[in-house]
Amino acid sequence: MDALGILGFVFGIMGVLAYCSQSELKKRIKRIEDELAGVKGSSYAVSRESLFKLASANIGKQVEISFKEDCWDPDVISYGNTRGKNVIMDADHDWIAVEISTPKKKINKIFRIDSIDGLTMVNRDGI
Repeated sequence: MDALGILGFVFGIMGVLAYCSQSELKKRIKRIEDELAGVKGSSYAVSRESLFKLASANIGKQVEISFKEDCWDPDVISYGNTRGKNVIMDADHDWIAVEISTPKKKINKIFRIDSIDGLTMVNRDGI
């Protein structure tokens, strides 16, 4: 019986240590996400809900859009250039309407939120 008590104590200590390390890991992940937001720009969104909130709050403003790997639309690939500018025209929970201005033309395009990897607000001052 004494051996079972010691074994239970050891496993209890291991459980507490595992919980503490998991808690510390969550704090580290949150800190890294905050640093990423600071590096990426004033506003950076990656989850579906945060993409919608950021897009709907910044209609008419310029953004940088990054797409997921599984988005094979040829138009999407051509809009990745840095010479163009993307302005959010409208947003809902499933779609984001964007006006894309390139040196040659302007196009209105609708993107499914599921195909967008992230949105970054672009400062017009270049800061």
